[in-house]
Amino acid sequence: MNEEYILQTKLLTKKFRRSSILNAVSINVRKNTVYGLLGPNGAGKSTMLKLIAGLLKPTSGEVIFNGNPWTRKDLAHIGSLIENAPLYGNLTAKENLEVINTILGLPKERMEEVLDIVGLTHTENKKVMDFSMGMKQRLGIALAILNHPNLLILDEPTNGLDPIGIQELRELIASFPQQGITVLLSSHLLSEVEQIADDIGIISNGVLGYEGKYHSYENLETLFTDVVRKNRTQ
Repeated sequence: MNEEYILQTKLLTKKFRRSSILNAVSINVRKNTVYGLLGPNGAGKSTMLKLIAGLLKPTSGEVIFNGNPWTRKDLAHIGSLIENAPLYGNLTAKENLEVINTILGLPKERMEEVLDIVGLTHTENKKVMDFSMGMKQRLGIALAILNHPNLLILDEPTNGLDPIGIQELRELIASFPQQGITVLLSSHLLSEVEQIADDIGIISNGVLGYEGKYHSYENLETLFTDVVRKNRTQ
């Protein structure tokens, strides 16, 4: 497999009963980049990410991680925030991290490192139940990167955030490739992805209609609309 890619899927397919949610999807995620997986609601984006994160099993096809067929051992090198972060509202940010840190057997210094990375060092004794949505999202990401992952999977990370929270999260995500963390994120918000993505894939109706490097001079809205409309008529 090509060493340029940290993640590839080969004809990945997922069916629930007789319904095909994903149909032979093949993506290529380059190392130390941000890959934006775009698509309308219900396109199959979340299913795709759950397959890569090991939360679902594919009906057919395969996932290649770091050049080899995916196994559960690879989860040690993959962090993910899919749907809601598993947070304890009655604990502080540091106490939430300590739960996972203890399970993973990591040094306590790592908790301070990730709190600094996501900008939550100032929270100290504040309970998570009193956090804003943006703070909860950043804490969820802190939990996801605690184990020094090579790949970080984020599913609609800016959902429910206010403009300031969106900007802060965007800056955080954009900083990860310089830290050796490749980011695969899904979204239906074109304006967010086009500001941080190096590569994009557009999925609609369970089919990957486009994949390629993103160039700022391209009209992403036109490209997205054309791909979605084409797959709807197939």
